[in-house]
Amino acid sequence: MLSSALRRMASERAWSVTTRETVSAPIRVKAATIARLLASSGVPSSNPPARASTSFKNPAVAAARVEPPATAPAQISIDEFAKVELRIARIVAAEHVDGADKLLKLTLDAGEGRHRTVFAGIKSAYDPAALVGRLTPMVANLAPRKMKFGLSEGMVLAASGDGPGIFLLSPDSGAAPGMRVK
Repeated sequence: MLSSALRRMASERAWSVTTRETVSAPIRVKAATIARLLASSGVPSSNPPARASTSFKNPAVAAARVEPPATAPAQISIDEFAKVELRIARIVAAEHVDGADKLLKLTLDAGEGRHRTVFAGIKSAYDPAALVGRLTPMVANLAPRKMKFGLSEGMVLAASGDGPGIFLLSPDSGAAPGMRVK
């Protein structure tokens, strides 16, 4: 009902409005307009809109938006967090792992005088050659884990959400291998 009222109003003002699923450009509707539409549609408006405007956006952009988790993750104390040793590492080598759909084998320099091997599930997002020389934070004190393809001696940090994409984190310029992330 609201959608038909919005379309009627849009046609009166020569706007191009389609359904929420097919909108290709942002359309702003003022709170007063929403209140008028609610009143004309018979929907009680005892609670006026809280925001000055509502935006209907392109579904691709809306899908990329990250929604907060439905339940809050368990909280940890600062002492528990301090146990995690995050360090900057330089990717010295990166290669595909035979027989693995999601893994890349990374050789990291974490400023310790030796290299570490880490298997990371970032194959779908990165070409191994493009990663060589890049800096990234890693969990340096994670217990080594025996995997089908070898021993993983840490974990690199990457962001991902419900939508497509994996994003390897990078420090600002000036960071160097071995620096502690605080």
